[in-house]
Amino acid sequence: MSSITALARNLRELRLGADLTQEQAAELAGLGLKFYQTIEGGRKPQLKLETIERLAKPYSLAPWQILAPAKVLAEATPKKPRPLTPSTKGPRAKWNHPDS
Repeated sequence: MSSITALARNLRELRLGADLTQEQAAELAGLGLKFYQTIEGGRKPQLKLETIERLAKPYSLAPWQILAPAKVLAEATPKKPRPLTPSTKGPRAKWNHPDS
């Protein structure tokens, strides 16, 4: 498995484990939504180390941990970050709505 494939899989698992939308995960990492989607989709063949650091930071992980095999990541204790803004789209929108 390539590093890009491992990164994409790990980002998805971390995001879903934290119950975040792609939009919220991108915002926490300080990235644009489309760029984040390209990374999580495994369609970005090269990334700067700074970008990998930004992706790991919301989960309080070291950059190498989000590139590691699933078994190694499973042994880590990632933080579940809180989104900066509530989701307005998708299935999580109703959970984050203040009137719910």
